[in-house]
Amino acid sequence: MSVDEVFFDRVAHDLRGELSTMLAGVHYLLRFGRDLSPPTREMLERVSGAGERLTRMLAELDDAVWLLDTHKPLVLASLRFGDLVDEVMTRIEPTVKTRGIRLVLEQTDADAAAELVGDVDLLATALTSIVDLATLRAPSGTVHVTAETRDGAPIVRVRDEGEAVPKDVLARLFEPFVEREIVPRETHGRRKLRLGIGLPIARAIFEAHGGSLVVDPSDTGLTLRGVISLRKASEIPVEPEKARAASG
Repeated sequence: MSVDEVFFDRVAHDLRGELSTMLAGVHYLLRFGRDLSPPTREMLERVSGAGERLTRMLAELDDAVWLLDTHKPLVLASLRFGDLVDEVMTRIEPTVKTRGIRLVLEQTDADAAAELVGDVDLLATALTSIVDLATLRAPSGTVHVTAETRDGAPIVRVRDEGEAVPKDVLARLFEPFVEREIVPRETHGRRKLRLGIGLPIARAIFEAHGGSLVVDPSDTGLTLRGVISLRKASEIPVEPEKARAASG
């Protein structure tokens, strides 16, 4: 790792630690502070919301290395397609509840049993980011997630019920910060819920696995299709696992 990478990782680690401590204190007060006045409780809830947003931004920033020529090393393992999807659903569940979104998952038992080789954490991070964006585009609506296999390759489609994306924006969708143009302003107001680099990071992660992330044509909403390659572990470039441990 370069000096810059080591410095960034250490600062990010320290920030996450301090933020976790702050949020733990706020959540404790909100849960057990029975004598809190309404204004005090409202302020604590605002601090909690700001902390949660900052936590998501730090996680997104931590994965920004995927926008560079040198990526994080992959830690490959064999896994069931269904287990990967379950991990994504678990990660996104709190967000879905908070935003009042209805999440519909379609996956057959046969597709769930499909085996693949990949970095479980990175693939789950990429898919969670895609679903998270869909929930922002469809406030109080429904997000459809379809997980299937075609010609042996696991495919995940995420479709929201938001407004159609203009063609000129679609052409730039996987560029950094463009995704913020497709989130309704009333969804986030002046607060930034995402840095705007989730989609390019997700695409880079899929491509590192020999797959792809593209937009499926649609007259309404936005449908993103992620294809996870079924290449063998020996066919995917990977650095020693100890390098990944050093970068975490």
